[in-house]
Amino acid sequence: MEPTYQAPDLSLPWSPVSINDRYRLREQPNVSIAMQALIIATNATPAALAAEVRAGQHQRVDYLELAERFNSQYLDYNCLRAVPVARKLEDLLRSDLRLAATVARMVRQQGYDCVISLSERVGIPLALLLDRRVCHMVIFHHGMSPRKLKLIKALRLQRRWNLIAAISRAEAEGMRAALDLEPERVVALHTPVDTRFYQPGAPSSGDEGFIESLGLSYRDYPTLIRAMRRLPHIPCRLRIGSAWVSRRGGHEREPLPPNVSLEPFVHPRRLRECYAASRFIIVPIRATTQWSAGCTSVQAAQAMGKPVVATRMPGLSEYVVEGETGLLIDPGDDRAMARAIDELWNDPQRVVRMGRQARGWIEEHFSLDRWIQRVASLVQQVARQGAKA
Repeated sequence: MEPTYQAPDLSLPWSPVSINDRYRLREQPNVSIAMQALIIATNATPAALAAEVRAGQHQRVDYLELAERFNSQYLDYNCLRAVPVARKLEDLLRSDLRLAATVARMVRQQGYDCVISLSERVGIPLALLLDRRVCHMVIFHHGMSPRKLKLIKALRLQRRWNLIAAISRAEAEGMRAALDLEPERVVALHTPVDTRFYQPGAPSSGDEGFIESLGLSYRDYPTLIRAMRRLPHIPCRLRIGSAWVSRRGGHEREPLPPNVSLEPFVHPRRLRECYAASRFIIVPIRATTQWSAGCTSVQAAQAMGKPVVATRMPGLSEYVVEGETGLLIDPGDDRAMARAIDELWNDPQRVVRMGRQARGWIEEHFSLDRWIQRVASLVQQVARQGAKA
């Protein structure tokens, strides 16, 4: 069945089965009403995305796959009127207020009884607006942000969600403790990777001619650049950019040595080729409370059969098996990073072995298909638990 890629018609009047009707029916004995889930994404879906996914030119996308799995719809920024000033303010606040208001209205009108917020950007404001009878699951990407934790506690939002999913075990445990929640209310849900799209082509030789670092969010490119100054014999390419965030890369004030080149950020179909052509991938991360920053780059690299050298952060470390699929370096330690890079560069057989182990590790633990099944199980768990405490 084809997923619903178009944003729904928000001009519709009250649906034949409103949320009040649905809850009245669900409370009657011997009446079974299937839960209807609405998926909320915090980005604007490109018009050509569905065609690119079908053509194998773009990885499958989590919220589109969820919409298909639940035979449901999704909402994203495309349902909002373009108001640049409002968008700037929301980006500054890291809070999608207008999207939350639109979701709450749609839930009332069309009788949805479950909402899956794929980011706290919409999940936090939506916690204030949703009917308390509506099941609400929110995925936190930066759950250990002191500012967010203070806001949640000040507004007493933590019990307005039926389930909080953090993208690492470390962050789930940290949020449970900070918000004084029961273990079953905060779970770990690692981010997924489309292992059909990101997969090795020709077997790696282990002696490809360069290494590469990609991405933008919370990257520590100055540390990587300093490390590469110690390794003039190793060519390194930097592709600094992101489809999700827009900010400076942090490398601008660091003079580049001759062995480091800046390359343009590219479309996913080209990105696969970049991973495949690299000997291994570097993911340097700043010391930050966003403990899992860089996880998508780490996952894509390993899915492509490439080892990674990454920064040792409480969340990101869960995406690597140290010594088997990659090497972890303490934040800001350019000497240790240089040693790790040099060690791998000079051992092609180890590169091949670690890359093969990395591919198996990702397939076993982080595939998009496994993630979809996990979310479906969590939604069933939320439905059985019923109303919020």
